[in-house]
Amino acid sequence: MRPEIKRAQHVIPIGASSPLRACRNVETDPLVVAEAHGQYLHDIDGTRYVDFMYGFGPLILGHAPPAVSSAIARQAANGTLFGTYSTQEIELAERIAETAEHLEQLRFVCSGTEAVMSTLRLARAYTGRTRVLRFNGGYHGHFDLVQNKDEARMRDAGLDPDAMRSNVFAEYNDAESVERAFADHPGEIAAVVVEPVACNMSLVLPEEGFLADLRRICDREGALLVFDEVITGFRLTYGPVSNLLGVSPDLTAFGKIIGGGTPVGAFGGRRDIMRLLDEERVLQGGTLAGNPLTMAAGLATLDVLAQPGFYEELERKGALLQAAVERHRAEQGLDFTFTRTGSIFAFIFVPQRSPIRVKADVAAQAHSPYTTLYAGMRQAGYHLAPDIEEPMYVSAETTDETIEDFAARAVALLATDPNTPVATAA
Repeated sequence: MRPEIKRAQHVIPIGASSPLRACRNVETDPLVVAEAHGQYLHDIDGTRYVDFMYGFGPLILGHAPPAVSSAIARQAANGTLFGTYSTQEIELAERIAETAEHLEQLRFVCSGTEAVMSTLRLARAYTGRTRVLRFNGGYHGHFDLVQNKDEARMRDAGLDPDAMRSNVFAEYNDAESVERAFADHPGEIAAVVVEPVACNMSLVLPEEGFLADLRRICDREGALLVFDEVITGFRLTYGPVSNLLGVSPDLTAFGKIIGGGTPVGAFGGRRDIMRLLDEERVLQGGTLAGNPLTMAAGLATLDVLAQPGFYEELERKGALLQAAVERHRAEQGLDFTFTRTGSIFAFIFVPQRSPIRVKADVAAQAHSPYTTLYAGMRQAGYHLAPDIEEPMYVSAETTDETIEDFAARAVALLATDPNTPVATAA
C-alpha cells in the first residue's frame, strides 16, 4: 500500500471522502492523482492513464478543458463567494431553464444529493403526503429517505426508521408494480422519483412506454413525477434527457455536468410547485449554493455543449466503441452484454439475450470478470469505474485510437476470466 493511502486512512474514514474511491469493490488500491488533462490522468509517480470514469460523469469535456479552466481562473481573481446575487447565477439558471418547458424556475445547491432531497421535500409539501415511491436498485443520494436498508439494519446504519418507512418500492421498467404500490398506499404517495435512464445499477434503459406510464399514473393519483437527472442532464442532449424521451416530469434534479467539474446541484420544475420556496413555506438554503466560481464553470461548459454537432460527435464515438466491443466479443466467442446510450456505457456479465430490465437482472452477473477487467486495464494504462454497477463515459477528448485500443484490450482480458459468459452454438 502506498504511504499516501495510509496517510489518508489515518485521517479520513476508509481513506476517501466518497466510499467508491477507495476501490474496495475492485480489490485494489486507488490511484493517487497529481494532475489531469484531456483524456488522461497522471498519478504522483508520473504514470499516465486514459480515463473512462471522468469523475463519475461530470467531465464531459475531459479534464481541465481550457475554456472552463480559464473561466474559473478569471472568476477566482474576482471572488469565489459573495453571499448575495451574482449575474453568473442568474444567467446559468436562465440557460438551464430554457432547455425544457417544465423548468419554469430553478434553484442551485451544491450536490446531486441535495438536489434530489429538495425535490422530495417540495413534493411532500405540495401534495401534503409523506410517502415516496422509488425503484429497487435506484440511487438518489445518501439521505435517509432514499436509502436501501432492511428493518434490522436501520438504526445500526444511523437511519431514521420513520423516514425509511416512508419509502415505497417498485421495479424499474414494471408499471404494474407501480400500480400495485399506489393501490397498497391510496392517497399516501407524494412523488415517484426515478432516473429516466437508470445509471446507478450499471446502465439499464427505459422500456418503451414505461416513463409515459409513470406520467399517467402520477397524474391520475395526484402524485408528482420527479426525474433524477444528476447523471443524464446535459450528458445525452443539451438539457434534460426527458426532452429525448418525450415525457415531462413535474420536477427535475440536476448535478455533475452543469458545474463544469465543480461541486453543484440544481432542481427545478413547474412554477406552482417552486413557489413554495418563494413563499418560504419550504425551507431550502446553502451558503455555497450558486457561488460564482461554480456558476462561471457551468456557463463555460454550456457554451461548449451548445456548439452545433457536439452531441452528434459524442454519439459517433459511443457508437464506435460499441461496434468495436461487439466485433472483438464475437471474435473471442464471448456472450456478455455491452449496453450503451450516447456517451454512457457499461459491461454486464450476462448473456446478450438475457433481458436486463430490473435490478435483479443486473445483480445476477458474476463479479470476477469486472475485477479482472479493472485490474488488467489499469496495468495497461486505463482508469475505469471502481465498481461493477457504475457506468463509464466517453468524453469530447476521447480519441478514436483510444476507443479501438480500449475495446481490443478489454475484450481480450475478459476472455481470460472463467466467469465471463461464453457464446454457445444455436
